[in-house]
Amino acid sequence: MKKYFLIFLFLPILMGTDTPAPPKVNFYNGPLQTALEQARQEGKMVFIDYYANWCSPCKFMDEYTFTDPELVRYTDENYVSVKINIDDFDGFAYKQQYGINLLPTLMVLDCKGKEIARREETMAASNLRGFLETHHNSSNLCPKPINIPEPTPPVVMEEEPTPPEVVEPTPPDFDPEPPSITEIEEPTPPVTNPAPPIVEDDPKPIVETKPKPSTDGLYRFRVERQASKGYSVQIGAFRQYGNVLREVERLQGQFPQPIIVFIGSFKGNTVYKILIGEFDSRAKAFSYQQHMKSKGVSGVIKNLAEMK
Repeated sequence: MKKYFLIFLFLPILMGTDTPAPPKVNFYNGPLQTALEQARQEGKMVFIDYYANWCSPCKFMDEYTFTDPELVRYTDENYVSVKINIDDFDGFAYKQQYGINLLPTLMVLDCKGKEIARREETMAASNLRGFLETHHNSSNLCPKPINIPEPTPPVVMEEEPTPPEVVEPTPPDFDPEPPSITEIEEPTPPVTNPAPPIVEDDPKPIVETKPKPSTDGLYRFRVERQASKGYSVQIGAFRQYGNVLREVERLQGQFPQPIIVFIGSFKGNTVYKILIGEFDSRAKAFSYQQHMKSKGVSGVIKNLAEMK
């Protein structure tokens, strides 16, 4: 009996147990701009977790906070969640843009990228959910775009041709003299199946489609050397030059101030930093920074003489 007892005692260990992994907050790993676009399309807000691999409190939240089922459900329904590593190339740029000084930093943005609120501390799942619920309201949401279905092209029905009217000949009142043999002509056989008239197909309706955002195509711009003096407001840093052109094009439509592009390097990679405005004092740059915030564009003040 003892032998059998030992077998059953170690049987679960030999068989193993497959414990399913707990659910986790579905963090989006792409660019922040793409997450903002997704939030606009889905009528949601954006939740950001700023972290670093060496941050112990960040690892605590990964293990205990972001695995709470209720928090997972709530964020999936109401937010586009994003993780930003401040030691990555793009993460370092966002760290400067939003002034991240402590980790973990938990931030809420509206769908236009404007900061609504932040918490610079480790939070339990229930506290974090309360924080997100407090700032999730209709005033911070973008309405979902209305998807207008494309018009269905009209179906052109070819009408059957009208058969020619057959007129019965009127019999003569007298017997005419039969014509000579040379005057007899073979009667033209009636057309029983006339060819249908040629109906030109209606031209297909032209359906205009909204082009996908792309950096392909033609751009017109003029490059001038910028003096390293005064102050400006930096809105971000980019690795791809095509993204720089697209962002400059967008900003020129919003702000009359000159757009400045600084070319530098970061960890051996070329980096492009976009700045708006040229001001002779920090106070003027600060005033314009507040104006930019009112339009949903965040930035940090930079001394052009110290740009490296």
